[in-house]
Amino acid sequence: MPTILSFARRVALSWLLAGAACHALAQAPPHAPASPAPADTAFKETSVSANSFARGVPLPAWADALPLPAPTVTRRAVAVRLDDTHLLVAERPVLLVNAAQQVNDASVLGQIGQIALQFIPQYQRLVLHKVAIVRDGRPIDHTLSAPVRFLQRESGLEQGLYSGVITATLLLPDVRVGDTLHLQYSVEGANPIFGARYVQGTLWQRTLPVDVRRVTLNAPEARSIPWKWVGDGALPQVEPTTTTRNGMRRTRFEARELPGIEPEPLLPRGAQPLPVLQFSEFADWAEVARWAEGLFPSDEPLPPELLPLMHRLLRMPSRAEQASAALQWVQSEIRYYSVSLGESSHRPHRPAEVLRNRYGDCKDKSFLLMRILQSLGIPARAVLASLGAPQGPDRQLASPLAFDHAVVQARIDGRDYFLDPTRLGQQGPLDRMGQGLEGARVLVVDARETTALATVQSPNRAELFRSELNEKFTVTGFGDEGELETRQQWNGLGAELMRLTMARFDAPRLQRSVLAGLEPRYPGATLVGAPEFTDEPDRNRITLRARFKIPKLTTAVDGFWLLRFTPFNMQGTFAIPASTARQQPLALPAFPVAVFYNAEVQWPANVAATDETRSQRFDTPQFRSEVTRSFRGNVSRVTLQFEPLAAAVPAVDVPVFIDEARKLDRAASAPMLLARHQVREGAFAGTGRKTVQEALAARLQDTVQRSTKAISSGQLAGDDLATALCFRAQARYEMGELPGAATDAQEAVRLAPTLSLAWMCRGNVNWARGDFAAATADVTKALALGQPAAESYFRRGHARFYEGRFELAADDFAKAAERSEAGLKPYAQLWQAWSLQRLGQPVPAELAAADPAGDWPRPALALAAGRITPEQLLEHAERKPGPERDATLAEAWFFIGQQHLALGQPARAREAFEKCRALGITNYVEHMAAGFELQRLR
Repeated sequence: MPTILSFARRVALSWLLAGAACHALAQAPPHAPASPAPADTAFKETSVSANSFARGVPLPAWADALPLPAPTVTRRAVAVRLDDTHLLVAERPVLLVNAAQQVNDASVLGQIGQIALQFIPQYQRLVLHKVAIVRDGRPIDHTLSAPVRFLQRESGLEQGLYSGVITATLLLPDVRVGDTLHLQYSVEGANPIFGARYVQGTLWQRTLPVDVRRVTLNAPEARSIPWKWVGDGALPQVEPTTTTRNGMRRTRFEARELPGIEPEPLLPRGAQPLPVLQFSEFADWAEVARWAEGLFPSDEPLPPELLPLMHRLLRMPSRAEQASAALQWVQSEIRYYSVSLGESSHRPHRPAEVLRNRYGDCKDKSFLLMRILQSLGIPARAVLASLGAPQGPDRQLASPLAFDHAVVQARIDGRDYFLDPTRLGQQGPLDRMGQGLEGARVLVVDARETTALATVQSPNRAELFRSELNEKFTVTGFGDEGELETRQQWNGLGAELMRLTMARFDAPRLQRSVLAGLEPRYPGATLVGAPEFTDEPDRNRITLRARFKIPKLTTAVDGFWLLRFTPFNMQGTFAIPASTARQQPLALPAFPVAVFYNAEVQWPANVAATDETRSQRFDTPQFRSEVTRSFRGNVSRVTLQFEPLAAAVPAVDVPVFIDEARKLDRAASAPMLLARHQVREGAFAGTGRKTVQEALAARLQDTVQRSTKAISSGQLAGDDLATALCFRAQARYEMGELPGAATDAQEAVRLAPTLSLAWMCRGNVNWARGDFAAATADVTKALALGQPAAESYFRRGHARFYEGRFELAADDFAKAAERSEAGLKPYAQLWQAWSLQRLGQPVPAELAAADPAGDWPRPALALAAGRITPEQLLEHAERKPGPERDATLAEAWFFIGQQHLALGQPARAREAFEKCRALGITNYVEHMAAGFELQRLR
């Protein structure tokens, strides 16, 4: 059976929809040893000027390169003998690499036989100092003889990206197993856009072990260059040594026999599994903001060609509408394309040039949009962000290299909007547009105000990141074909993606896509009519409605009819690794999308059930969720609410997280069951059940029989045996067999004293017996052992209520309501109101404001607040269909009895409680509570 955990991980929605990445702002990759040359077919050969490449040049005097260490005796296919990096801080910075790799297997000869080195000729020079194969301790020099080809392939060209990176490739002849490549090269020069400030980063550890690792920073004594270890997992504990000579400071980091680090699967977006040593001469983020402000001058004129647009925008009635229209114009009229050579990697092109070309990258489009908004009188500023690692800048030293994207911040009516002109599919009001940078740490480019990073946080996140799916199943005959009606709703980013998809797909392809999504769950399903898509641009919401025929919707299994379902919009929410042992963080791909799922099954008319509403709540540092199940009359329901709280799970929390995720999976994906005793006649031969009370009695008797059989089998022990005893105890006390229920509950606690369910079971029995103090103590113990909080506070509130400890009871009911977003919540609020009324206090305003016409039991809250009469409440209950009517009436009479007590009308209260008891819904809290009230009213 498919579950919410059984599907391959999907990338978070916010990642999928983040828009075109502005790789022109991406940081240069940290230095790495030579890598095999790529296949020639992926590249185009080019040439570089004589000033951009040299070879055979001796090592500079400032670099004291380590000699080649002794050969490694190892079974590894590739052994990194030396990884020695030298950095020079100067007017023309230099990165010098002194590295050696040994190959011990024929399958990896390409690791040293083909070399690929990258540089940007516009402002860098590549110098080969040494290229040698060391065999049996003797070097074979290829520095001057190895053929060099300069290849260019823009890996992002298909996405409209052109950066000018050149790959110098060398092909070495006659390499053999056991050989070592000793490579020394320099890359001189840095992007002039950074001016005189020094920024650099280099990988410290790699996926392979390294025998000797060293990084040396050479800088003038007058320049202080801060450094920082950056990465996930355990960071290196290497402290540098510092020496000075001839006005230069040498800061050196060195380690030997470094282990390799294997990146673990299912890493969160932007994770850094391999530690990086970062250097930056920028003092803080305010200094980076001052640097960036010069790239986006607010006095840059707009071209005259934009005057008609500006006049049209100015005629719009509000600033928000003007900004929305301006954003959509830049998104749709200026296509995404990036030519980022030299300073243009970070400096945007002027608006006139962008308009003339009708293309630009993220910074070009953002600069144009910023100036349009400013010209409209709307405060607007450029913003630097990281699509690859949204929270990454927080962990780094202040540096422009922390960012790979640019957007615009607009301040309208006291609210800041972060607008991305590279996106498509956005329509309608600004506050309903999707936010691909939600939760990101960004730099607002403002030299006067910016002192630190800002967080992108939408005030209406709950609306923008909401995924909703409602499924209604109709069982027309057991084992036969059934029907399914679905209504799925996308908001914000999801709606924008659907809008783009609908624009690209024709109607037949859309229908095939809709059906393909259902086929894995229900093979053989067919569409009834055409799916209906409704686009609401003003709310940035798209709704899909569809109807299906499902063959064999229900299945007979061991005396039950099963209907299997899966919260389809929960797929991809969890990334579950094969092992819980982990050193690196785990992705929570759903963040920040909240999921709401509702499944309703309309069973045949001869079905009668009265199962009490049950909720299971999950509260972890990474997510909150609640699953609620109910079965009344011939309608069963399951609702699921899920809210991710973080984008990643720290490695130390992974075991607990996985355990809770699997519990949620079981709770959310368990099939809906219909037992033999819940069918009045016809579907199961010989049942003959005619009333809901008879069906309930049959269910309880069936539970006792099944539990007794399992207990007597001798196959259960420990927690399993205690659980079976609890099931039997629950059924016995609902049948009124309290002595037997007490015996079972006591034995369950004895067998499993650390099982929270056992203590809850005994608490329930003690409550039913009227021993409320013992019930309070037992439920408190269950809560401490991990029993779901909402259920535990709810039950302890009942015990304290009938102990007469109304203030503590009100507190427990408030906690139960707080921890239960649906299901138990209105019931907990009702008991809270009654507790407060016993104390002479009014019903809280939040409870009193409940909709009198809302879903049951919310009308009862209106009754408690005096907003409707008992007769009106009974009308609500009488409208319930079939067997559900009796169960709802039982509750209604109990609620009315409590209202009469609050009004000082004991005789009328007694009459209401007697009517509640007469309906015989023995598994409801209200049935037993009505008995306690009648005892007190005698």
